[in-house]
Amino acid sequence: MKNLLLVLMILTSSGCVDLGRVGMHPELKTAYFDGRQHEVTNCLYSAALIQHLSLMRGDPYPDGSERYNLQDANYEDVAWIDVSAFNNKQTSVNFFYAPHAPDVTAALSAMVSQCKKSLY
Repeated sequence: MKNLLLVLMILTSSGCVDLGRVGMHPELKTAYFDGRQHEVTNCLYSAALIQHLSLMRGDPYPDGSERYNLQDANYEDVAWIDVSAFNNKQTSVNFFYAPHAPDVTAALSAMVSQCKKSLY
């Protein structure tokens, strides 16, 4: 009986997680950049602003990787971005976004293209 009560309390207090527009089964796009992690992150901040989006920092991962939420003008998450050092001078970035979202796909492609050019 105590276990059932404990489970009910946990379920009640956990509530629902707002996934924004990303959804339960996001698409994944990975890009590699010739630049250090902080340089790539700075570039992504600027590139997001050009696309009328904002990059909001999340909790970092234990390995030093960084997590960000990409938000639209309504403060809704349109993508999750994980930035991690690939090696000493390269950085990998994973973009998780909603499938069948052409506006987000186009914005992410523009951000990647801009940062690849500026970090080259």
